[in-house]
Amino acid sequence: MYLSTAGDLRNDETALLRALDMLETSRAVWLTEMQTFADRRRSEKSLHRRSPRQDESRYLHGWRWPGPDAKQAMLGEVDRLWAVHVRAPFPDVPSVDKGDLVELDTWLAGCISTYLANNGELDTGRRDLLVKGLPGLRRHVAKLGYPHTHPAGFASFRLLLKMTELIVHDIGRESWSRAYR
Repeated sequence: MYLSTAGDLRNDETALLRALDMLETSRAVWLTEMQTFADRRRSEKSLHRRSPRQDESRYLHGWRWPGPDAKQAMLGEVDRLWAVHVRAPFPDVPSVDKGDLVELDTWLAGCISTYLANNGELDTGRRDLLVKGLPGLRRHVAKLGYPHTHPAGFASFRLLLKMTELIVHDIGRESWSRAYR
């Protein structure tokens, strides 16, 4: 979706070239981050530290857009996914988990809508809420199961998970980019 900001990709050759430049720039940043991570991990392994930090792995391999256009790309994608989410009714979920899932949906909705309304900025309280809530959200998505037990619930909360991870990666982008220079 973000590449469409380069122009009419179907009919404009210069728009295609701008989109290609955007991809190449993002890829170069991503490759640099991966190489820096690999170099650091190699040195850590030589010191017998075998496991990377979980948050580090999720950042490097999760949903995000590396590079100078990261903020606009992730904000645009969250906006697009949010438009899909708000049009959908609350999904069918197990009755035993419904209260927890309604509460989870509500506080995530508050954080996501605030992020969008503030052009990609969040206050510390909402940032902490998203970061602390991610493990529980991941557990709920896994519990809803793909695709057999509650497919609508899985799809809805997987969409919330994607938006949440995009936001967490966006708000943490500055500290991560400093760590991977």
